[in-house]
Parts: sequence; structure tokens; C-alpha cells
Amino acid sequence: QAQGCNGGACHAQIYTMGTLLRHGSDAQKAKYLPEIASGALRLQAFGVTEPTSGTDTGALKTTAVRDGNDFVINGQKIWTSRAEHSDLMLLLVRTTPLNEGLKKTAGLSVLLVDMRAAQKKDKGLTIRPIRTMMNHATTEVFFDNFRVPVENLIGEEGKGFKYILTGMNAERILIAAECIGDAKWFIEKATCY
Repeated sequence: QAQGCNGGACHAQIYTMGTLLRHGSDAQKAKYLPEIASGALRLQAFGVTEPTSGTDTGALKTTAVRDGNDFVINGQKIWTSRAEHSDLMLLLVRTTPLNEGLKKTAGLSVLLVDMRAAQKKDKGLTIRPIRTMMNHATTEVFFDNFRVPVENLIGEEGKGFKYILTGMNAERILIAAECIGDAKWFIEKATCY
């Protein structure tokens, strides 16, 4: 950042991997972490924000309903960075309907979505780029009866909000460091000018 670069394109793998590392099963870790660490597999997409919920994560409406050995997902995410360029996505979904008396952040679960095969036609996953003025690869992601194996559930069902916070906390620290680097670069450019 202090050299005028942007670290956003690479820091996502650091903080998204933390959710899998801390809360994934031994089988999930053995299957995915070595390839993520080697760079052979990209886990950079973090499907949380929705058009109708904004920063109120507890109000999200994307659902995952159990059907045999799969979860069937319906809904939409927005501002999902790097979804076009990622192999895997951490996806926050509602697995328990929001009922009166239920805390808004309860009943949310995290699924590890393998997008490599899913992006073939008629698989129920659509990724649409959102063009922005800066160099930022962000998208809308649509799920239409999209199936994810139950074995891709991270941790326990219904505890996903707690799990994604571990990743989000790391993200905030990384972004704060980037902002300090940005400030140093801008101050240097401004004083030279």
C-alpha cells in the first residue's frame, strides 16, 4: 500500500481461510487447506452481504434447506468480491427461519461452496460482475435451487454468524494496515507535489 499498490486482491484468501481453519472439520481441512496454502485452490469469495440487508447481517434472506444429503440454496448476494476468480466461496445462509424470539444472528450457517463445477450452465449459480470505477472485482451472485453437499457445512448448523466474525475481524485488521499504507503513499505524493 505504501508503494501505491492495492492488497485487496490477495488479502481475502488470508481472512476467508481463517473460518475454515478455525471451524472446519478435519476432513474439510485435509481436503482444502493444503491446496489453498499452495495457491492451487482459491478461496477468496465471501458471500455475506445482500441487497435488502446491507450491514444488518441478521436480516439476510438467502436460505439453505436440507434435502437428503444436500442443502438447497435460494437467494442473492451482492458486493461479493472476487467471485469470478475464486474456486471456493464461504457462504452465509439462513438454515433456521427467523421466528419471533429468535436472535437475528441465530440460525445462520456457513457453507463452503465449490464454484468450479457449479458455474456450468443450469447448475443454479449465476455470477454477474458489478462494474465499479476503481480496480475492484465485485459481483452479484444468484442462487436458484443450488445444491451444496451437507458435508460442506462449516462447524455446527446455526452458529455461522460467530464463525464468520473470526474472518471479519482479521479482515478489519488487514484493511486497517492497508489504510495506513495508503495514507503514507498519499502524504508522500501530496508533499512532493
